[in-house]
Amino acid sequence: MAVTKVTVPAGGTDDIPAGARLHGPPHRRAHRAPAWRRRDRRAGYLYLLPAVAFLGAFILYPLARVVQYSFQSWDGVGPATYVGVSNYEQLAQPPQSSALGHIGVLFIFFAIIPTGLGLMVASLIGRVRMRGMGIFRVIFFLPQVIITVVIAIMWTWLLAPSGAGSINGVLHSLGLGPAVGPAYLGDFNTALLSLGLVALWVNFGLCFLLFLSGVQRISPELYDSARVDGAGLVREFVHITVPLLRREMGAVLIITTVIALQNFALVYVATNGGPGTSTIVPGILIYRDAFQLGEVGTAAALAIVLAALVAGVTLGIRALLERKAV
Repeated sequence: MAVTKVTVPAGGTDDIPAGARLHGPPHRRAHRAPAWRRRDRRAGYLYLLPAVAFLGAFILYPLARVVQYSFQSWDGVGPATYVGVSNYEQLAQPPQSSALGHIGVLFIFFAIIPTGLGLMVASLIGRVRMRGMGIFRVIFFLPQVIITVVIAIMWTWLLAPSGAGSINGVLHSLGLGPAVGPAYLGDFNTALLSLGLVALWVNFGLCFLLFLSGVQRISPELYDSARVDGAGLVREFVHITVPLLRREMGAVLIITTVIALQNFALVYVATNGGPGTSTIVPGILIYRDAFQLGEVGTAAALAIVLAALVAGVTLGIRALLERKAV
């Protein structure tokens, strides 16, 4: 087939034959997507439309309304009144400020301690070939399977001042304590610490299993080479195990951080924020303000701050630990 070369006259495109103008420049035709690809793209957008509609209706729209309520004073029934940032300013006063402080303390028991302890135990056990490892995995992971409400009730009984199955009762039967011991969850000084230890018991198994799977994928030759160079357990842990498990550390910290900052059921069932406000957390305050006290604006402001805190901490952890992940 002969190819006809079209030359643009000096007078402009008006002198070009109509047939030549309809086809357009060859380089423009080459960059245009084929018709079947455009049809597939439109079909893909149609398939995504239900998910986008669901996301907008049940996540984005409620989030926008919560932001709106955070700048209003509303009891949930009557008309709302715009109050500016006064709801956010109230967060600096008790009990909102106490709740944010308590969640910082619980973050240590929910995330920091289980992560460090799980990493150390997994690094020791993961390098040892022994029978019955599956049983240990089941035992350690069992608290994650039990419903949080059941865990809270169980530990309420265990930490009771007296009783045949309580810790104080067992110690008394062994001759190591009085018949009626301290109320761990009912004392202002020990209630928050007791909840933290329960959270440590719950999250340790999850952290341990995630780190154990990571340790088992590390080549034993790396540890053998380190031993030849005279490295001990500490140097192997610091220079081999930790750098190669940075991704697992990021995943564990993000999961446990979200659990810690959004914690509600454990504290609500075990202490309901008491005694007094010694174990109050943002989740309980949001529930009380919104559904019991009719202070929807304050609850919305606290919810927005909590959501921003969760997003900021998780993004910070991911950026810090996964930047040099292997």
